[in-house]
Amino acid sequence: MTEKLSVVGKRVPRWRAHDKATGTAKFLADTKLPGMLEGKILFSPHAHAKILKIDTSKAEKLPGVEAVITWEDVPNKLFNPNKLDLILVHPELEFKDTYVLSEKARFVGDRIAAVAAVDAATAQEALELIEVEYEVLPAVFDPMEAMKPGAPKLHDFAENNISVHFDFPVAWGDAEAGFQEADIVVEETFRTAKNHICQFEPCTCMADFGADGRLRIWSPSQHAFLHRRKIAEIFDMPEGMIQWITPHVGGAFGKYGSLSIEPVCVALAKKAGRPIKLELSREEDLFATEPRQRYVSTGKIGLKKDGTITALQEKIIVDGGAYYTHNFSTTAVNMGGFLGLYRCPNVAAEATCVYSNVHPTGGVRGYGNHEGTCMLEQLVDKAADKLGMDPLDLRLKNAKKAGDPSSTGIPMETCSFEEMIKLGAEKIGWKEKRARKKEDGPKRYGIGIGIAMDVSGAQPFNIQHRNAFIKFNEDGSVNLLLNAADLGQNIIGAMAQIAAETLGLNYEDIHVVTGDTDSTLYDIGQHASGGCYQIGNAVINAAEKAKKQLLERAAKKLEAAPEDLEVREGHVYVISDPEKTISVGDVSREAMYNFEGEHLNISGQGSFSPVQNPPPLSAVFTEVEVDIETGEVKVLKILYVADPGRAINPATVEGQLEGAIAQSLGYVLTEEYVSNRETGALESDNLNTYKVPSTLDMPETEVVLYEEPVPSGPFGAKGIAQGAMIAVTPSIANAIYDAVGVFVTDMPATAERILEGLK
Repeated sequence: MTEKLSVVGKRVPRWRAHDKATGTAKFLADTKLPGMLEGKILFSPHAHAKILKIDTSKAEKLPGVEAVITWEDVPNKLFNPNKLDLILVHPELEFKDTYVLSEKARFVGDRIAAVAAVDAATAQEALELIEVEYEVLPAVFDPMEAMKPGAPKLHDFAENNISVHFDFPVAWGDAEAGFQEADIVVEETFRTAKNHICQFEPCTCMADFGADGRLRIWSPSQHAFLHRRKIAEIFDMPEGMIQWITPHVGGAFGKYGSLSIEPVCVALAKKAGRPIKLELSREEDLFATEPRQRYVSTGKIGLKKDGTITALQEKIIVDGGAYYTHNFSTTAVNMGGFLGLYRCPNVAAEATCVYSNVHPTGGVRGYGNHEGTCMLEQLVDKAADKLGMDPLDLRLKNAKKAGDPSSTGIPMETCSFEEMIKLGAEKIGWKEKRARKKEDGPKRYGIGIGIAMDVSGAQPFNIQHRNAFIKFNEDGSVNLLLNAADLGQNIIGAMAQIAAETLGLNYEDIHVVTGDTDSTLYDIGQHASGGCYQIGNAVINAAEKAKKQLLERAAKKLEAAPEDLEVREGHVYVISDPEKTISVGDVSREAMYNFEGEHLNISGQGSFSPVQNPPPLSAVFTEVEVDIETGEVKVLKILYVADPGRAINPATVEGQLEGAIAQSLGYVLTEEYVSNRETGALESDNLNTYKVPSTLDMPETEVVLYEEPVPSGPFGAKGIAQGAMIAVTPSIANAIYDAVGVFVTDMPATAERILEGLK
């Protein structure tokens, strides 16, 4: 792709950046409806308990209380908060095991009752007046214990608390035969950490049943249409009677890929007959919403003496918590990341998803691929050590190339792993730093590499359906209508750039309308880094249809054939005679106010359902300093080489990568979502005990965009956002291994664990 682009690829201001920078952006916490009540949820103090009796009479009599609900006041319908059962090609492994409110608590923080009152203080006081008689049941907090005969049972259908056992759906070759062929085999068991998203904005929702009987929900969902359908099914309503409005989103990273407090908010609004706002505190958001899964995984890799990988195998125990949610889908992605990154003829994986009386887990940035790739990349370094090979050379030998299947099984249109690894190695000074003296008193220095492959959507496993609509205004500007939640990744700005480039307009001429299911066409929602690739193609389709109408109208004015015209910077001109021109505004206005009966509002509707799934690629190099006396790890520098296909806006792509570096630091070194092993209560329940890195913890970073446009992408673009942290984590772990020989098998790599490893 060598076309000259005027808007795509430029560092233009992000969409509505001014609103956020000046504090004028309205989030749900800033919003109030006339007559609105404040909601509060009563959470279970017990990890496992049957509710024998709930007395709400005192709470109901408290002045200012308008509604109190328990499990008896909500639909007796099971559902899965995860949206994937609606769009999976094979949905049979997505279980429904959750109620809006339940008569049985299965973790500390389970939802027991809720109230609505004139203000939050009154609602909180009402919660304290609700009297609950519990029958406390035995609980189990570890998946290994939960699977033992006689362990406390969470769900009647799950024998030994196993929700599902499954093999990797698309395994190939014969793994056992591959290990027989190998000259060396490396096997290790890893324990990943649960970690929480800790987005700036705690979970918030508003709901209101209007006089017309329609339900309006305000929630920062990543999947407005799918979540609207979930609510419709729970409350037995037609989807068209529900309007879902997505406001500014104060951080997501997978947080809003599940329904959260919305069903409770809707139930309160229905009972009270008034608008309800339900807003969690920071502590509530931590213990009552979904963290990342914890995996106990055994990885195995077999290799020839020359470094050729002959077999890969993974066995996973999933510590999924009290409810099923994303257990199957994240684990299947984990397997794909582990088995599909390198060329290997023989692969196999199996997983057992287990219930226990701890917080249910969900989809967090990386969505399983992060953990699978992290384990694999550490095994590769250990194998290189055993073979006496440079870890960089071992990766180059087994790296995939264009035409090889990606982790989804779809052949890759492009693949630049070799070029990216070599470029990063040269920039970081790999050979020199691997060979340098590692000791300086108690300090030890190391350098590590991690590579990763992610996705641009969930094709071919999910329905992936995107839509966009474009209409011209009288002045030649354009309204672009789409339902793509901007979660901080600037997807809206990127779509405006794509529309402007396709139409021949300026970036400032595109006005985006989004965030309302009533005024936008259906969209599958934001997940699996599919937004830019998929919605971008829908926008191009819509823009090309509108542009065709524009050129046909302009052709009459310019006395030329439509195919002889082009548009640039808001003007239509004759290609062979660029001085012969007319403004887009004049064409659009004349079409609307035509006195010859040929009226038209120039517009176009575009849809896109992908058949390709081009993987964004990453190669990350990290330098660390480890103090062998204290166990402290200090990350000195991270160099990130990324292939986003084409960066629609390089500034926002770089921002995604730098943010991923910050998240990865927390995952590897400090963040651990810890439940008490006696009670199941969350111990890391605030930002003093759950340690998120700050700007002061950031190392020197360098981001390099290695752009290889992909033919099926919008102007060559692929995804980038979700998978951006996948390669960072193993690069840090491998740098620690290079520095002190400690293999990071238990995340996070705290100072205590490093010291234990050194012993």
